Amino acid sequence: MKKLLTILILTISTLIFAQEESKESKWILKLNATQLVDVVSYPTLQISAERKINPYFSVNAEAGYQLYDFSKADTIFLKSKGFKANLEGRVYLFKMLHSRIESKRNEFYVGLQLFYRENEGTNSVDFSPKNDETKFYTDNFGTKRTAKGFNIMVGNQISMSKKIILEPYIGLGLMNRQIDNSDIEYNEIKDTRNGTGLKPLFQKLNLEESSGNVFNFCFGLRVGYRL
Repeated sequence: MKKLLTILILTISTLIFAQEESKESKWILKLNATQLVDVVSYPTLQISAERKINPYFSVNAEAGYQLYDFSKADTIFLKSKGFKANLEGRVYLFKMLHSRIESKRNEFYVGLQLFYRENEGTNSVDFSPKNDETKFYTDNFGTKRTAKGFNIMVGNQISMSKKIILEPYIGLGLMNRQIDNSDIEYNEIKDTRNGTGLKPLFQKLNLEESSGNVFNFCFGLRVGYRL
């Protein structure tokens, strides 16, 4: 009798849990809060939608459009505009290795992300001629950039409530970056970039000399809503 009662309780519990699990939405709509203030590339309003294929695997598609630019050049050669897009396949390891109840609040995942982005705008560089470094110039010029590559992503989907989630993430990968400049006077062979702190580095990111294959690192935070 005790064994029969135990089996009955386990069966009912399993049915209740399966019913609750089936009600869980397979879609999550998210805002990438970090991309709103991205100073390394350019800021975008970036929205993503995640579709759960099964309890362990999902696909996340994300796209964003550039709404503004941090730099305001005196002369405008190209108006600032751009967009970003990525597609990511994810495996939720805690759900795969442990029970669904144990991993329900914090869902650690790893993923493979393919990304593409492009933008254009007017930028500037401060420089001095190598043959006379007592002279200082600021050169405004046009920049068109494209970048494509992949990242290995690691993140954690934290359920703040039944509907609201937070999703911190980091990623490491490779990127091919192509940069074209127009109406530029600065010459990397004849001139030296000026500035202090991170300013020379950020200015270099807008120059053709930064084209090529490079390692890529990203991190951020998404805020999501279960539909």
